[in-house]
Amino acid sequence: MSYASVKGQTEELLHLLARPFPQEDDERDDFLEDVNRLLGLRQSMIEASTSRFTTEEASFLMEQDRLLTARLNVVSAAIKQDLKEIADQKRVHKGYERGAVLATKGAFIDEKTR
Repeated sequence: MSYASVKGQTEELLHLLARPFPQEDDERDDFLEDVNRLLGLRQSMIEASTSRFTTEEASFLMEQDRLLTARLNVVSAAIKQDLKEIADQKRVHKGYERGAVLATKGAFIDEKTR
């Protein structure tokens, strides 16, 4: 693989990650599938051509890799926040099932405690 193809793949991935993280579940699944596919393709390209890069090309790709990592961290943080909210919802739901009031964001008046 040539430097140009790896660079193009990296730019396509950066362009994808520059978009806002989708809010709908199906859109998120498609987004994450695209990211995984592009990351895998980029990785295989780099592994196939590691010894063919000049120092400048390798330096540029390393800088692009830092940008990718930063953008992937933003996506990861959004996913972690969603998982935390889901866990909180499960915890609150279990509290309702048991008839207990749990500390949550906001107030809740349980009919059983009056």
